[in-house]
Amino acid sequence: MTIPTIRLRPKEEKRILSGHLWVFSNEIAAIEGSPAAGDVVSVKRNGGGHIGFGFYNPQTLIAVRLFSKEYVEPDKEFFAGRMTSALQLRETLFHSPFYRLIHSESDFLPGLIIERFGTLFSVQILSAAMEIRKEIIYGCLREMFEPAAIYERNEGSSRELEGLPQSRAIVHGQESTVDYDESGVTFRINPFSGQKTGFYFDQRLNRIFSRELASSSSVLDLFSNEGGFALNMAHAGAGKVVAVDSSLPAINALQLNLDLNGLKNVRAIADDVSSFLAKAPEAGEKYDVVVSDPPSFTKNRKSVPAAKAGYKHLHEAIFSVLKKGGILLTASCSHHIFRETFEEVIAAAAERSGRTLQLLHRAGASPDHPVLPGMPETEYLKFNAYRVF
Repeated sequence: MTIPTIRLRPKEEKRILSGHLWVFSNEIAAIEGSPAAGDVVSVKRNGGGHIGFGFYNPQTLIAVRLFSKEYVEPDKEFFAGRMTSALQLRETLFHSPFYRLIHSESDFLPGLIIERFGTLFSVQILSAAMEIRKEIIYGCLREMFEPAAIYERNEGSSRELEGLPQSRAIVHGQESTVDYDESGVTFRINPFSGQKTGFYFDQRLNRIFSRELASSSSVLDLFSNEGGFALNMAHAGAGKVVAVDSSLPAINALQLNLDLNGLKNVRAIADDVSSFLAKAPEAGEKYDVVVSDPPSFTKNRKSVPAAKAGYKHLHEAIFSVLKKGGILLTASCSHHIFRETFEEVIAAAAERSGRTLQLLHRAGASPDHPVLPGMPETEYLKFNAYRVF
């Protein structure tokens, strides 16, 4: 079997040898053979030294996604082995089967996301290589877990970049819900109709951390979605919680979760966050704790300046409703906005607002979203806690 070869331009291998797993199209000097989207290719230095094997896509800036230093056929045995390794980590980390099972490049299955909700599985395929092998993936899930249902959540701009259509389908079983217990707080999850892949496990430990700051406080939870932070802080004894999200279905789901937990101290508001914050100072509303967990502000490097301006404006508005000595819990899930940039923007917003910051805590995603140290894009979630004077 002849495997097509990708030969890099001179000196382009340094980043990859340091642990990065992407080869960009402008780093390629030559292609030997005629690989199609999703095919396996060998990646070599300009001088001929072997680097590794990856999945090729001629349509995208990310031309190759490396998955192994040595050749391995991406067949059923390969996928089952990678899934077993990922499962062993999750079973070590968590006592119940609710977690992100596969986290794409970080679990060495590039372009594949799998969420586990007990016996329900939500799959998101973000690369051509995984798309053409998805029946193998579903087969492995059936054999390893005997799932009640498998949902395909193939939505998002990343698929468009890979030349793949948007789709949502029930691959196995039927649509159903499941209750997830997060250290005493119950969430009812519908993996087929919920946002993204059904639930945000990445903020799990940050939600638990937020409880430490909740006692008797007034809390504003912005971009609350289905109430992750709001429910945890209300459960921990917050005096009053206001949860704001522009999505009415998310607010309805939040209300259902409030009823499941018997919580009465949360007011759910369906409103645009910018609009809500613009009106809040006039109403004289001030909060002890403000949580900000917005959707991504940028999908590519070109939009980073606009994203920085958006984060700065958002935090200036937040400072206008946060009491002196209050707590800001703020997150960014934009992987093009690195931590230093995020913190610089918050500091600039504080200076412009005449506020002083104490950084109390830095965190990222929960450990079922592992990070590759040589690949900063895998550390997409930034979560900081500040005391604000």
